[in-house]
Amino acid sequence: MTLSSQQDHICDGGHARDSLPPDLARSGDGDVQASLALPPHLARISDGRALASLALDWLLIAACFAFAIRLAHPAAYLVAMILIARTQLALAVLMHESAHRTLLRNRRANDVVGQLFAAAPLMLSMFGYRRGHLRHHRAPMAADDPVATVFGIGDYPVPKRELWWRLFKDVTSIGYFLSVRDFAAGKHAHIMPKARKGDRRGLYALASIVAVNGLMLGVLGALGHATLYLTLWLLPALTFLQLFARIRAITEHAGYPAMDDQRLNARTVVRRSWQTFFVGPHRIHHHIEHHQYPQVPFYRLPQVHALMAERGQLPAANLYRSYLRVLKDVIA
Repeated sequence: MTLSSQQDHICDGGHARDSLPPDLARSGDGDVQASLALPPHLARISDGRALASLALDWLLIAACFAFAIRLAHPAAYLVAMILIARTQLALAVLMHESAHRTLLRNRRANDVVGQLFAAAPLMLSMFGYRRGHLRHHRAPMAADDPVATVFGIGDYPVPKRELWWRLFKDVTSIGYFLSVRDFAAGKHAHIMPKARKGDRRGLYALASIVAVNGLMLGVLGALGHATLYLTLWLLPALTFLQLFARIRAITEHAGYPAMDDQRLNARTVVRRSWQTFFVGPHRIHHHIEHHQYPQVPFYRLPQVHALMAERGQLPAANLYRSYLRVLKDVIA
């Protein structure tokens, strides 16, 4: 594919015929084996920026609860559910940052904050997630890639009907319970890294999950709205969050084989929009850049994108303007 045809692909990807931005116009395949030295400041962690992002996520969640309580209308509940699910995904992205130890500079604080304020509310263990996710980074889309296996993205492209069925199962929570069944049956045990013997972090994670969710339920109960924990926290996590997470996983890697050059089996959505707000919060839509430099905190990924584009390190065929275009491209 020539550079010209690659740029046409990017334009088609977002259904936008306007001229490419300068950084993308300079992007080409580059040398597959080329390495790019990373300026040290791009790997610098800012505790303030991370904590501000975490605080804003929780403020949006609180605002959604207040909005639903104030209006007490089915439409308000639906809007709150969708926005809360989106922000649950944002918390999951910050858990992902913590797993890479790029959330906070102090490692202990990184782990404590990541578990208490990002993973535990979602009933997840950041420590277990870290073990599986680092294996994913070693060889994305390989046979033992936990992300590809758990999200079932190894068989794309798929027929349109199959894609819609998978998305329907997610938004109706069927997919969640099927996943729980598979984990309980040990279906994924062969690819999930085991915790070291004597590692007590699993107990800490469990205690934090109970404590944080108990606190949320207690606060809502004290305000006279205990049922909203079920309808505005658990239900969005079982439905809309599953849908957003599925679309994100598809966009990042589906349809690609395992490759030595990880720039070639990941995608980046280059334009911020309502789609990235819901499916790619905290710059996770810069996924090629993240796989090339996992030590870079999320708020510096746009700078990495610009640098890689300037150096011709971004494969233009893997750059998209929208998530919707990716979904079309993974249909057989």
